[in-house]
Amino acid sequence: TYVPWLGKTVDRPEGYGIYFQERWDEALEVDPSFIYINDWNEWTAGKYNAPEGETYDFMRRKSNFRFIDQYNSEFNRSIQPMKGGYTDNYYMQMAQNIRRYKGVRPIPKSSGENHIEINGKFDDWKSVEVEYRDTIGDTAHRDYPGYGGLHYTEDSGRNDIVASKVAIDGDKLCFYAETKEPLTPHTDPNWMLLLIDADQNHDTGWCGYDYLINKNVTDEKHTTISRYNPDSPDGPWVEAGQAAYRYTDKSLEISLPRDLLGLDGNELSFDFHWSDNPTDLKDAISLCTNGDSAPNRRFNYRFIWKR
Repeated sequence: TYVPWLGKTVDRPEGYGIYFQERWDEALEVDPSFIYINDWNEWTAGKYNAPEGETYDFMRRKSNFRFIDQYNSEFNRSIQPMKGGYTDNYYMQMAQNIRRYKGVRPIPKSSGENHIEINGKFDDWKSVEVEYRDTIGDTAHRDYPGYGGLHYTEDSGRNDIVASKVAIDGDKLCFYAETKEPLTPHTDPNWMLLLIDADQNHDTGWCGYDYLINKNVTDEKHTTISRYNPDSPDGPWVEAGQAAYRYTDKSLEISLPRDLLGLDGNELSFDFHWSDNPTDLKDAISLCTNGDSAPNRRFNYRFIWKR
C-alpha cells in the first residue's frame, strides 16, 4: 500500500493510519468549528451472526457471521494504543492533528542563569519560572478482570512525576523533578531515569536520546552519566562521567557538566524525558507501559535557552 507522506509503498500499512489521515485532511480543509472523533475505545472483538437464512459478504466471501471492531490490527476501528503491533501510532497521529486543528501555545523559552546548589534544599529552584508538568495520578496500580477470562495486573507504578525544571548555572546544566509522594530509595531499579536528546535528532542515539542519567546511581550524592554507543561490547549505554545529585522527600536535583553533553555556548535547545521504573529500555514504548513517564508516551519536553 502506498503511504503518501512517505512517498513509497509499504508491506504492512496498518500502522500508518492512511485512512485516518485522509479523514483528518478532509476535516482540516473544511476547518469547522467542531470536530467529533469517534471510536477511541473500541478495543473489543465482537462476532455477530447473520439473520437465519442470510449471509454477509465478509472478507470477499459469503459468511453466516462477521467480526466487528477488533477483528485484527488492520480491520479495527480503534484509536486507542495496543500492545505490540503499531503501539500508540494512532494516538500520536490523533494528537498531532488535534494540535493542527486547535493550535498550540508557543514553547516557553528560558533566559539568563540561575545559581543552583546541589544540596537537597531546593529553595533556589523557586526563581526558575519555566515548569514542565505531567499528569498526576497515572501510576495507579491495575488489578481488574478483562475479556475472555483474562485478568490484568500492573503494579509497576512507583514515583508519580508531576513537575520538572531546567536551569543553566555557568558551565552546569541543572535538572529538578518533583513527585506526588515521597521518592522511593535510589537503590530501586531504573530509578528516576533522565533521558536527554542533546542534538534533537531522532536518528541518533537510542530512540533519539543521546544520554541517560541515573542508569547506575553510585550513592546518595553521586550518579552516572551514560552515553549511547550501540557498538560498545559492554552494552549500548557507556558511562561517560559522574554527576552530583540530591533527593529529599518529593524533590530531586541533578547537576551535569554542559561540555560533556555538548550543550555549552550562549544559546541552546534540547529535548528531555523522565521515566521511573520502566521494565527495560527495549524501545520508546517500554518507557510508557510501566512505571511513570514524563511527559506521557513518546512525547518530550523541550528546553530552549538564551543567555
